[in-house]
Amino acid sequence: MATKKEFYNRLIALNDDFSFFSSDKKPATKEMVSEYAQQKDIKFNNDFIEFLTTYGAMILEVKENIWKRPELLETIPMWEFGYGFFVYGLSVDENFPEWLSYEDKYAETEFNGDLSIGQMFFKRSGNLYRAYINDNTITVETDKEGTDREEFKGNLYDFLIAEVDKLEMDYKEYLKK
Repeated sequence: MATKKEFYNRLIALNDDFSFFSSDKKPATKEMVSEYAQQKDIKFNNDFIEFLTTYGAMILEVKENIWKRPELLETIPMWEFGYGFFVYGLSVDENFPEWLSYEDKYAETEFNGDLSIGQMFFKRSGNLYRAYINDNTITVETDKEGTDREEFKGNLYDFLIAEVDKLEMDYKEYLKK
């Protein structure tokens, strides 16, 4: 199982074509995580608690001057919408973007989905796929109807490292165009 340090090392191994944002200056507190979990009846394992109290939330993407963002109504291959990803979370920062919050993603799941799979914590840009956590189970959902789901084998850091690897591979493919 991967660790927070291995995830960090994977992030810093990326080149300067990538941009990284997190709430690490004002991440969630353990009390905030515990209170949120109780309110929503969700279980967060130690990796998630560690992530939330270290990073809060994060965005990783290829810089826009490198990976051009599609124009409105532009027709491109689906994978080309995947120039980055969002890891939703919690933060004590009063200016924390609401759309990056667990609360917002919980409401989205409640409206569109199935709360039994837990808290949405991840989305690949372009809404290519989403991931949810409940206790030790990470569920990846690849369709909007919630019928195509797969359990990820590994911990949060294994998942995030795999996603960084996928993003970097897609970035290299994009550069070949």
